Amino acid sequence: MKSLIVLSALVLLAVGCGQEPAAPRDSGVEGVAMVDGGCPPARDAPPCPDKPLSARITVTRAGSDEDVVVVDSGEDGRFRIALAPGDYTLRPANLAGTPLPIAQPIDVHVVANRFSTVEVSFDSGVRDAPSPQDRPVHGVVRFRSR
Repeated sequence: MKSLIVLSALVLLAVGCGQEPAAPRDSGVEGVAMVDGGCPPARDAPPCPDKPLSARITVTRAGSDEDVVVVDSGEDGRFRIALAPGDYTLRPANLAGTPLPIAQPIDVHVVANRFSTVEVSFDSGVRDAPSPQDRPVHGVVRFRSR
């Protein structure tokens, strides 16, 4: 009987080995993914507001390419990821799989019992229209004599 108890205990220990501990619920990173206005450029027009973006956020440990977790932000761009304290890199990508919009990786430090807040800024690739003095002049210029 005693050997059965010892054997059962060893089996339970073996089953628990190699498993990652559950992510804490009281620390991690939260934020919003936004894309710049992306409006067609127009001279003297007010800038377009940034918009929320559904995006894929891949979290890796700092200095590693191994994924810790992959989440998609909501339609409102918001996300909340429970993580153990430590240093991480967020690697954002757009869900369309296209080159644009694009965002750069973000390094984040997570401390115990807190959620670090980040804004993931995507670049739409749309640029402001050049001002008239910056535009090249093409064509023929005619001068009138008086």
